[in-house]
Amino acid sequence: MDDYYIITGASRGLGAALSKQLLAQKSYVYGLSRSRNEQIEEFAKIHGGNYIFRPMDLADLGGVSGTLTDILTDISTRMVNSLTLINNAATVTPINNLEHCEAEEMIANIHTNLLSPMILSSTFIKHSSWCEKRCIVNITSGSAVYPASGMSTYCASKSGMNMFTRCVGLEQANNQNPVTMIAIDPGMMDTSMQGVAREADFELSGYFRNQKEQGRLSDPEEVAKKVISLIDRTPSGEVVSV
Repeated sequence: MDDYYIITGASRGLGAALSKQLLAQKSYVYGLSRSRNEQIEEFAKIHGGNYIFRPMDLADLGGVSGTLTDILTDISTRMVNSLTLINNAATVTPINNLEHCEAEEMIANIHTNLLSPMILSSTFIKHSSWCEKRCIVNITSGSAVYPASGMSTYCASKSGMNMFTRCVGLEQANNQNPVTMIAIDPGMMDTSMQGVAREADFELSGYFRNQKEQGRLSDPEEVAKKVISLIDRTPSGEVVSV
């Protein structure tokens, strides 16, 4: 009996760190992202893990549900101990005052950060009833709670993610074969997303640069360990922080 993980945004940052650590535990990992990370595939070969890459652009809602349905159909033929979907992919752009944000940027942000995770979660719940131990982990952010000038779209999408988690947690509590849904805030990490915030021309860019210069950004590898440890210990519907 094996543990299976489906991770969005698996090619870099926290997603890549989660993939490697779960592969080291001999779990099966399906990595969903726009780009391929051959280092993860090589890591899986070295450590005896099983990594399957599936291209997916979460800003394009068209193929999201179908791709996950195909993956779940494939997994359903295996001996499965647990099945976990980690909605990790996100984009911080657009970073600007609202009147200067382009509609296309805002749409891409909400699609990637909120709508695609909602569609993936719905598909996951609907097509994985054959598994008794199921969990959905939504990677959220402190920006869901703390408003930031120039980051209205990102903050709104992450706030929506938190409420979505709480609502589905209530729904699943009444199911015979419930899916656990939780949200985890990983804190500020040294990732490419942080780099975008540091280089952007907006009110808080100096704050983000200072966090980097003062060594206050966490290592994604260390954060991934904490995230994994929280999965089995967090009650459904809860939003927690590492």
